[in-house]
Amino acid sequence: MNKDQLKASFGRFMYGMSDLMILNLLTLFCCLPILTIGPVLCALYSVTLKLARNQAVDILRDFFSAFKENFKNGFIFGLIAAFGAVVIFADGVYAFSLEGAAKIFFCIVTGIIAAIWLTYVCYVFALQARYENSLMGHIKNAFKLAFISPVQTILLWVIHAIPVALILVLPRNVAAQIGVFYLMFGVSLPVFCCCKILNGIFARFNPEEKNNPEDEDELYNSSHH
Repeated sequence: MNKDQLKASFGRFMYGMSDLMILNLLTLFCCLPILTIGPVLCALYSVTLKLARNQAVDILRDFFSAFKENFKNGFIFGLIAAFGAVVIFADGVYAFSLEGAAKIFFCIVTGIIAAIWLTYVCYVFALQARYENSLMGHIKNAFKLAFISPVQTILLWVIHAIPVALILVLPRNVAAQIGVFYLMFGVSLPVFCCCKILNGIFARFNPEEKNNPEDEDELYNSSHH
């Protein structure tokens, strides 16, 4: 790679990082009302899936367009996700209040519920952002994709878990020092990494991209984009 190519690659990288920073700040700001988290995540995935496919994007216009388009379903998906998070937290607190075999049993139950919840979160907002389908259709397809792509699903789990785990594991002074990075990229960068994986999964079921469409089931009605 010569100097000009290196400069061009670095320029594209910095431009991409600036897009992710704007997306991150936009996402955090629009999530402040709390109840808008579901539609905001749909909008974030809508834009980030395009970025991960190297498509041209107008960050502000595309974000708010997707926010408006996906508001109703995104709101419902967000409520479901919030309810699941409360259940997991309550089960976890109860499990750690127990002793012996009961504690182990309820910890296992909590872990299973958490895995189901995380799978839902990893897929359903991206599916809503990318495809036209019913609420139940998206939920069914989320778990169908997770079953068909177990390795990729585990990678999605890990990517989503790392930012949270770092905050919980790192000493407070270190966590405070990386707070600026979280403010700039804490949500958008993990989602972008997930979208690289998700685009590969979705491509298997995209009629325009399949070599043999009859070999796979269509998991959606039609694409938004």
